[in-house]
Amino acid sequence: MTPSLPLCCSPRAFSLLAKQLTTITSPDALLNGAVAIAMHQMEDVDPASVDAKLQHCADTIRSRVRGDQPQALLAHLHNFLFDELGLAGNTDDYYNPSNSYLPAVLDTKKGLPITLSLIYKIVAERLGFRAWGVGLPGHFLVGMELEGVPMLIDPFAGGRLLTPDEAHARLQEMFGVEADWSEDMLRPASNRHWLTRVLQNLLNVFGSTGHYADVAAVLEMEMLLWPEQNHLQRDLGLVLARCGFSQPASIWLDRYLKTNPDDPQKGQIKELLHVLGT
Repeated sequence: MTPSLPLCCSPRAFSLLAKQLTTITSPDALLNGAVAIAMHQMEDVDPASVDAKLQHCADTIRSRVRGDQPQALLAHLHNFLFDELGLAGNTDDYYNPSNSYLPAVLDTKKGLPITLSLIYKIVAERLGFRAWGVGLPGHFLVGMELEGVPMLIDPFAGGRLLTPDEAHARLQEMFGVEADWSEDMLRPASNRHWLTRVLQNLLNVFGSTGHYADVAAVLEMEMLLWPEQNHLQRDLGLVLARCGFSQPASIWLDRYLKTNPDDPQKGQIKELLHVLGT
């Protein structure tokens, strides 16, 4: 028996994310997936209105440039997003969950590197640029190609352009000079990994503040993206037990142990299953 999902996630959010799986590599799936994640706490969000806001940004920028001039488009892209709209990193309230919600960031103009990068990427692509996410540890960037020349952009820092060496230096500032580094870190992040990174940010926020029902909701969404990752069944079961959902917690934990009998936590999980069953 498998418990039906979602138990803690908004059904509307869960359903929208599930619909993206068949086309997960498409730009629309990335956008709608990000909106779905936000729907967990922003029930009234309309995906079409979010898309329209982003399209309005692209249309406004395009209207200011005559002809096909990439340098001019890039200049107006930065001017519009960072000077006019005022997109910026939310350094004052960095760990607010709304910083991970694309619709909220479009409203407040404040967000995390990953959500600001998503806005930048979507608008840039609609202007005809080739853009991609760069998931450096601890800091998300946008990679973009301008007339065949690759560049790195930091939307969290007002659209600052970075060289790979500067990106490496920033990584060392955050994690020390011994931090692992390779050019592979600059490769495009897949849509599935991009959405997972948003969910991981929320897991950290909700876990650190003791909002375990929200942790469970995020895990349910992550299970959609990674159905073969059995450890998510264990994690969900443990959190559901903490939330008082004994029966579904028992089912997920029992199912996990049957396929992962050598888990180092086997003893503790069995003990918890005994407690849940009493």
